[in-house]
Amino acid sequence: MEGTAHRLKGRPIGYMSFVAPGMLAYATFMTSIFQSLFGAFIRMRYQRTWEGQLTTQIELRHVVWGEILWAGMLTTSYVAIVALVLSACQALGLLQLELGYLPLVVPIVFVSACAFAALGLCFTALVPTIDHMNLPIFLVILPMGFVSATYFPLGHPVLAAISTANPLYHLAEGLRGLLLGDNSGYHLAGLAGLLAVMLGVLVPLDMRLLRKRVLGD
Repeated sequence: MEGTAHRLKGRPIGYMSFVAPGMLAYATFMTSIFQSLFGAFIRMRYQRTWEGQLTTQIELRHVVWGEILWAGMLTTSYVAIVALVLSACQALGLLQLELGYLPLVVPIVFVSACAFAALGLCFTALVPTIDHMNLPIFLVILPMGFVSATYFPLGHPVLAAISTANPLYHLAEGLRGLLLGDNSGYHLAGLAGLLAVMLGVLVPLDMRLLRKRVLGD
């Protein structure tokens, strides 16, 4: 586990230090996706929570943004717990991270989680039943995780090329650059651009698809 998995500015980085920022990124991705996918679908289809909300002055756009912001806040709290565990590992001498940058991780995680939640809501609007949730999981979510460099570096040039369009990859590498003292500007800039596109495209798409599904418009 302590074998060299990465070299940073010529010095070797142990695998546990390499993977720790990836754990924060993957927790961000999976928590927000599952909350906006399974959690939102259950509230929409089985618990009828959305139906109850829409009988009041609340509009569908409020419900959609509520789901996105809830997923973002819940994910941020989960990632904060993971960060505390990593801090404890650092105190035990198992990791070598720049913990002073952890406060910067919080807003990055929150915005990323909101964008991933918008992606999850899109699938929530499209899948006919909860049994079909495996389709986006196996066709989109897991492949994004495979080419994200969260748990291992991407050595193959084809995977490295594909990963440049993956927001999870830029999130993992951006957090890794922050917490390992490397230059993270390129990945954080790439992440910001991809998140802006996701929120700008997926949120209106979510509202349109869910309006048709929930309200029949």
